[in-house]
Amino acid sequence: MYTSDDFRGEDLAILFQKHDVVKVSECPVCDSSQFSLWVDCGYTQAHKCDNCSLVFMSSQLSESGLADYYSNYIGKRRINNLEKMRLRTEQYILDASVLRNFISSGKLLDVGCNGGFFLSALGENFERFGTELDPTAVEYARKNFPEFGNNVFQGGIEGTKFGEQEFDAITMRGLFEHVSNPNRVVSKAVKMLKNGGYLYLCATPNGESLCADIYRDNWTLFHPVQHLWHFSPDNLAILFEKYGLKLVWKDLQYLGTPYAQPKTDLMKIAEKIENPDSQEISPPFFENMMSLVFQKI
Repeated sequence: MYTSDDFRGEDLAILFQKHDVVKVSECPVCDSSQFSLWVDCGYTQAHKCDNCSLVFMSSQLSESGLADYYSNYIGKRRINNLEKMRLRTEQYILDASVLRNFISSGKLLDVGCNGGFFLSALGENFERFGTELDPTAVEYARKNFPEFGNNVFQGGIEGTKFGEQEFDAITMRGLFEHVSNPNRVVSKAVKMLKNGGYLYLCATPNGESLCADIYRDNWTLFHPVQHLWHFSPDNLAILFEKYGLKLVWKDLQYLGTPYAQPKTDLMKIAEKIENPDSQEISPPFFENMMSLVFQKI
């Protein structure tokens, strides 16, 4: 019930018994300690900040536990499902086209680049670099993308050796909801970004979407281990503004994506509203995902 994507049905409670757990006592966006219970999973809970509406897991695996969980993540999530590979490849192309409306060349870093798939879609006009926690994914990128694979490094952004103001653009595709310390990640990214450069978040779950609200733990993007934070455009703008980043573009993608089936999806939403106790998993829908472009000012 509590997992998304390829992991639905996995017994996540065992992970919380196996690894150290970190308790969240303060909202990383607004520093508030006033929260309301959003959903109770039994072994952990999701809360919502009463001040800025951030939805977050109040008990999270430690960084070492997350590193263990994400080892060979590429094998579990990506390579063995050809249909998901096809859909994601189509979406990579759409997401890459957004960034090229703002910048079409320069030095670019993709944080959490997985096997290099999105870096490949961004195109050879960029000098491409990547960081990735999963050693198997790093190996995959180096083997399959010789045009930039040697520029993919294992680890998180915090441990990188890149210099200040080194990149014209930094991308985080399906990444920011996974990080243990959002403030530390964005602070490091801003330091490496040139003045006027762009930070692009895409394929990021929107915690203020309709599906998030009515499905809660059956929202397809709810995952107590992977998705630690469910931001919204508004609270991300608040967080990033503290580090000198201005929101210059946003889109809550649905129509035009390979996942959209409006008639079928609308019927499923209507059925859920009519039967709120239904345990059906949410479909793709308007506002579920967000793409945001920030500029360093």
